[in-house]
Amino acid sequence: MTISNQFQVKGSLYPIQIMFYEPYPMGLGGNFLTQRQILERLDRNQFTPIVVSPFEGVALDEFRKMGVECVVIPPSGDIGRYGGEILRTSLFGKLKAIISLLQYNLKISIFIRARQIHVVYANCVRAAMSVGFACKILNRQLFLYVKGELQNPLIDLISFYLSDRVLFMSAYVRDSSYWWIAKCFNGKVDILRGGIDLKEIQNAELRDKSSLYEELCIDNSKINTLVLGQIYFPKGQHLVIEALATLINEHNDICLYIVGDEIIKEHAGYKVFLHTLASQLQVEKHIRFFDWRKDALSIMAIMDIVINPSFSEGFGYVVVEAMALGLPVIASKTGIAPEIIRDGMNGYLVNPGDIGAIKKRWRKLITDHELRVKMGQRAKETAFSECLIDDKLFRLAEIWTEMSKRRD
Repeated sequence: MTISNQFQVKGSLYPIQIMFYEPYPMGLGGNFLTQRQILERLDRNQFTPIVVSPFEGVALDEFRKMGVECVVIPPSGDIGRYGGEILRTSLFGKLKAIISLLQYNLKISIFIRARQIHVVYANCVRAAMSVGFACKILNRQLFLYVKGELQNPLIDLISFYLSDRVLFMSAYVRDSSYWWIAKCFNGKVDILRGGIDLKEIQNAELRDKSSLYEELCIDNSKINTLVLGQIYFPKGQHLVIEALATLINEHNDICLYIVGDEIIKEHAGYKVFLHTLASQLQVEKHIRFFDWRKDALSIMAIMDIVINPSFSEGFGYVVVEAMALGLPVIASKTGIAPEIIRDGMNGYLVNPGDIGAIKKRWRKLITDHELRVKMGQRAKETAFSECLIDDKLFRLAEIWTEMSKRRD
């Protein structure tokens, strides 16, 4: 749905052509959610969005349903590999990948020139590297929105150099982990939080969930806990399984729901590992595994507790969504969580990887219904006062309008 004129910024003399480069069209995770929120709200009288991706995927299907043009520009050579494979290859392999990357940027530059793109949106470092050289060649503005973990200092530096504006979703992420790179590019680095769509939260709360109870085998007599997110090691699902293995000796009424999938084949091994771990720890009967679902918010709405055990987050939509739904959250000190959770008041914060802390907070919430209710109420108040999306997208429109005036 387009909200006409809601984010129009005066002064633009032409429709601003914005190319969204999506390198991960195979999933519906945080990158997809952010882009969908933006695309739904862009004033089409001022902005003309085009989504470009290296191959087809479910995300492009969803964007097309919204009436957004999507174009596939396939890569050549080795740059179609994911999961860090290129970084782990030989020197010769890396050189081949660099050549392929430059060739791909050339293909992108032809498209940018032909479509008269003003601003290019990159949702991660991989996206910035895929289009950044093309933007430099053509003097087009590149906007990098950092929502995930930066992993390679050299690639990070190149990506930040190629970008004209770099925004982090969380001040905590920038200041705790990447202060050095923010300092190097101080003039172009800023913060713009993500946010939640109030209508989606309300729909999830009001939706009839009777069929979900039956399909997911949800028993209200148990304490139902959810871990929602992409299935790969940095999300830390194994930490919760290990914590569960000791807690069920004290509380046999726990049921853990792990919802998500691996998105890319390179992470499939971690999914196998989680099932193996559950079997080894003899907790299979207390765990329900489900692939990624479009009704994930509705599932969350009928849970008692949400745990986000990530080692790293660029933002952490799951944390904010759970709080908005009035649920108590146990979250790692990553992404937005340290900025909006007041430990012990509207949620719990734990250090990444601290199984003992997860277990301690989880035990407290399991045994204290009144605490769950009060903490959930405070969490909802925080989410609604600090984390709504609309005002943030207005600022984004202003930034893009200003950037579009810099070219040529």
